Amino acid sequence: MPFCQLDYGKMYYDDFGEGKPIVMIHPPAMGRKVFHYQRPLGDRFRLIMPDLGGHGDTQTDKTVFSTSDYAKEILTLLDHLQIDKAVICGYSSGGNVVQEFALTYPERTSAAVLCGGFPEVYSYILKYEHIAGMYMVKRHPHLLAKGIATAHTHEKDIRDMIYHHMMKVNRNTWYHCYHDSLHFSCLDRLQGLAVPLYLFYGARDFTNKHIRIYKKYVPGVKTIVIKKVAHQIITKKPKQFNDALTRIVEDL
Repeated sequence: MPFCQLDYGKMYYDDFGEGKPIVMIHPPAMGRKVFHYQRPLGDRFRLIMPDLGGHGDTQTDKTVFSTSDYAKEILTLLDHLQIDKAVICGYSSGGNVVQEFALTYPERTSAAVLCGGFPEVYSYILKYEHIAGMYMVKRHPHLLAKGIATAHTHEKDIRDMIYHHMMKVNRNTWYHCYHDSLHFSCLDRLQGLAVPLYLFYGARDFTNKHIRIYKKYVPGVKTIVIKKVAHQIITKKPKQFNDALTRIVEDL
């Protein structure tokens, strides 16, 4: 298994294909397996999918990570792979890491792509989703993982794969990822974003209300809304997502 050496352990990642590099950033607990349906992108680009610290097959000495820590992990991974710049794409609150990376290391970012992302927890629904997640991690982590995996796909083998990969996460990491996401905000820095920003949302996803916030702070932002889906675009509408991301990367 390919590993990237971190200061506090080893990061596992998948690396497919050749061409323009795309790094996929997962949300809490889900790990790189949530991007199973994005693997065909490796036929056209170099697709890199890491397990962040505390997740999946990555082995680390620490269990509590900040968004900034994870951005530094991605920088270390790019250095390890000798990649100058990459498209950084994040799903759900994995988008927090994308935004932190793009704002901190714009010279290493070809474009920032957020799928169901947010600049801060702006709505009460999103706030209580985070709080409920923190409660479930402590009391019923298996049930939470099962529910999340089931919500993402009807294919049993893929659902089981995601579930079993989720159960590899360190519970302390999982809890603190929700906590960090709940308190994350980059609104005061968004106006200084120096790279192209692309937003993906499902038409049925309540987080698409964040579009107007992004347009206020990043006038040149590009938005792609995919019909007949809520939050789980990458697993429930993978062809539409992959085709749109392909066009974005090819046009850069």
